[in-house]
Amino acid sequence: MDWNTTWTYFGRVDNALGVATVGLAGYSAYRLFRENKRRQEFARQSLPIERFEQLVEAHQGIRSLKPVALAVCLIPTNDSIRGDVTTFLRANEWEMPIEELNMDGLNSPEDRERFVNLLREVRRDFEAKGYTEIHLFIAGPVQAGTIIGGLYRNWMPIKLYHKPNPAPPQVYAYWMPLI
Repeated sequence: MDWNTTWTYFGRVDNALGVATVGLAGYSAYRLFRENKRRQEFARQSLPIERFEQLVEAHQGIRSLKPVALAVCLIPTNDSIRGDVTTFLRANEWEMPIEELNMDGLNSPEDRERFVNLLREVRRDFEAKGYTEIHLFIAGPVQAGTIIGGLYRNWMPIKLYHKPNPAPPQVYAYWMPLI
């Protein structure tokens, strides 16, 4: 085989790959453009929520096919809030699994690091299980809620619940979505 023929062959393959790359890049740009237009149109069509109460009310209850209750207990004097969450779910006649994250407080930097890593594991686990919304119940410091909000923002719908004082018979009350 002669070198000129080999180089000619490689040149033709190189040209074909270049043309294919340009074609695929053009197709990708077209698809991205269409997706961007679709999202803009969807945003235009969604009804604006003019009042905060409407936003809260629009997210209340179960709004998707596979919800989950996440019970986070970070109080050293309490092992779990599962019982309270179960009472709330029964009072509302809701069926959903309850996933727990329990720790004996957030007393040191190592505890906070472990908490963040556990939250990341929970997120991966929820994605693997295909959950579509989270009903979040927390017993612990306010900072823990801030950490959860930071890690889970813009991920999936998250509904926040609080325990008023005095607590109603169903123990918890819907507060608002994580926005």
